[in-house]
Amino acid sequence: MKVMNKNMSISKCMDIWLKNEHNYIKESTYFLYLTIIENHLKTYFKRRRMNTISNKDFQSFVLDKLNFGRLDGKGGLSKKTVKDMTVVLKSVLTFAMKHKIIDKTEFEFKIPRKEKTRKVEVFNFEERKKICKYIKNNLCDQTLGILICICTGLRIGEICALKWEDVNLRTEVINVNHTIQRIYINTARKSKIIISSPKTESSKRKIPIAAELMPLLQQFKSNSNFYVISGKKRYIEPRTYRKFFKKMLNILKISKLKFHSLRHTFATQAIENGIDYKTVSEILGHASVGITLNLYVHPDLEHKKECLSKIFNNLVKES
Repeated sequence: MKVMNKNMSISKCMDIWLKNEHNYIKESTYFLYLTIIENHLKTYFKRRRMNTISNKDFQSFVLDKLNFGRLDGKGGLSKKTVKDMTVVLKSVLTFAMKHKIIDKTEFEFKIPRKEKTRKVEVFNFEERKKICKYIKNNLCDQTLGILICICTGLRIGEICALKWEDVNLRTEVINVNHTIQRIYINTARKSKIIISSPKTESSKRKIPIAAELMPLLQQFKSNSNFYVISGKKRYIEPRTYRKFFKKMLNILKISKLKFHSLRHTFATQAIENGIDYKTVSEILGHASVGITLNLYVHPDLEHKKECLSKIFNNLVKES
């Protein structure tokens, strides 16, 4: 490890910290940290010395990124993205404390509560019918992948990484063990494809195959080392698959929603059909049922009134 000193710049300290972490983290995580450091932390703190960083600086960084953090200059970053950055910054500061570059300090920050609630976008009933009809009339490896997503809620990285060895037709289960993502390094001009295990343990999961989907999977079943949506040994990356999906929506002349809306559509349909939240959460690979509830369950006032009426009526019956 390079010599550490109290006059070291935060930029230099971040470089040493990341080099030290490289052997202990996944490649995708390494490139995420590298991007955060090069595109955000270094540009914000510039040549500041490590021992001049205060709690006030930490809070100012958070607010700046929430309001003006986008690299294209068009506003702020999401709360989650900024939280990812604070994880890196806090780790670097803890590293500096451990090596006595800075005094032991409790670095804390607050994120404003006010945040626009994102509306979950889903395909309506008629649009779902059009998508399914199109897939039926234009069945191929790539359209099969879209059908799998709308029937299972797989993320785009997960369907792109899915191999036939992950699809067990005997037990009728899809094993989600990998994801593909394109990591942008330092600038949008340089990137790299990473195939890795999902980010969280809950994302590694087994999804039962619906009976109606089984004949199609049996029809397309190929070499175990081949990717499902390419039918070849070579994968199709998410960026390319998104273009295919967008082209399909243009042909169908329906809502130009993102690929991720297939996942939202699956989850919304599942809940509307009375599937319990715990089951939906596990199929989606959420870390907790709370995430599923916050995203997809928003009871209206009339529904709440009906629930309270049921409770009141039961109390009256019992008395």
